Parts: sequence; structure tokens; C-alpha cells
Amino acid sequence: MERLKGSRRAVFNLHDLSNIIGKGESYSKVYVNRLTKKDLMRLERDKYATKGTHPFLVASGLVFPSYISLISAYGYYNLTTQLPRTLYVVTLRQRKGLLYDNAEIRFVRFHKERFFGFRRDMLEGKFLFVAEVEKAIVDSLYLPRYGRMAETLSALTEAKLDLGRLHSFAERMRSVALLKRLGFLLEFTGLDVPERWRSNLGNYTLLNPTLPQGGEMNQRWKLAVNEAFD
Repeated sequence: MERLKGSRRAVFNLHDLSNIIGKGESYSKVYVNRLTKKDLMRLERDKYATKGTHPFLVASGLVFPSYISLISAYGYYNLTTQLPRTLYVVTLRQRKGLLYDNAEIRFVRFHKERFFGFRRDMLEGKFLFVAEVEKAIVDSLYLPRYGRMAETLSALTEAKLDLGRLHSFAERMRSVALLKRLGFLLEFTGLDVPERWRSNLGNYTLLNPTLPQGGEMNQRWKLAVNEAFD
């Protein structure tokens, strides 16, 4: 247990445990069953964590490669007053979520060309993969159904942003709707926006597609501003 707790990995399997105790997997199956009654939690088939492991670490360690993003990343960076009960993890393949420590871990599939902009961090002595702040903002505007637009606006105003990186990440996503939403919010907060984003805006898009249609029609960004901000 001391070696498991001292490991940089938060989630491990039977093979990992076998290496630690120096026994075969048949013996390790019996051993891990004993440990789950006291010190370990079985997360899913052949995935374990020590009891008390931080939910962010479990969410980040279940699938490789993956990274925590969307409103969950805002929570990690203390950019929201909300304490999200759902942890969103971006992956390359679709898979079912699970419950851990009163939190729902949900996996959001991205195609590989949009799977970038994250880093390996440390939390409680273990590895954690989390979106850069700029990528969390971009991901949230690409898939706004996973969080409130007001949270993203707050992140834009509170975070220490690298605007060049934010612009680059947004363009790499290849989404006109994302550029329209981000361009509008950047101007709303008084931040710089590349003028090239305003070419080929197409038809009007809802600022927040999770809310009913309505609100002011912003001609500059071809947006229906259907969410009010303070």
C-alpha cells in the first residue's frame, strides 16, 4: 500500500500490482480482492485506485490518452465558483462513464485533429492530464452543451491568458461556430480578436444552443445572443 500511495500513477491494474508485490497474476487476484475490502476501490474491470484518491486523478487516469477539460478544467484552475458534480474527460474513443466519490465521470469523444492543448500536471504527488486554460475555453465553446456560457465568460476575464495561444487553438478546431462565439465574447470583454475571423461567417448561430432562440441579433458576428450576461 505504501508503494501504491507513493506511485505517480493514480489508477492501476492487476499487472501493475503484480509487479509491485513480485507475484503472478493468479496470486495477485486473490491479493487485490483482500485489499478492496479495506484499502482499495475497484473502479471498473481491472482498474483500481487507493481509497481517498482525488476525483480529478481518477478521472484523468482511467483512459490513456485523455485530459480533463470543459467546466471541469475551470474548476481545477479555480476559475468558477461552481463545484461541478460531473467531471468531463476528453478522449479519442467513446466509452461509458462511471460514478466515483459522489461525482459522475463522463467521457467526451474528440477526433484526433482536435485532441491537443493539454499538459501533464501534478496533484497530490500524482500525474494529472488537464487542458491548458486556453484549450478548456476553446473546448467549452466548441461543445457549449457541457457548461454555461457565463462560466466561459468568467474564465476569459479571470484567467491569465496567452491570447496568441487562444487564437491558435481556436483556429485549429476548424469550427466557424466556435470562432463566432469566441470572437463575440472576446470583444465583449475588451480583448483582441483577429479580424480574419469575420470572413465567411455564414448563417446566424445561437450563442448558447442549449437555450431557446431569441435575444439580440448580433450582425457583426452573425450570432443570436440568447444568453444575458451581468
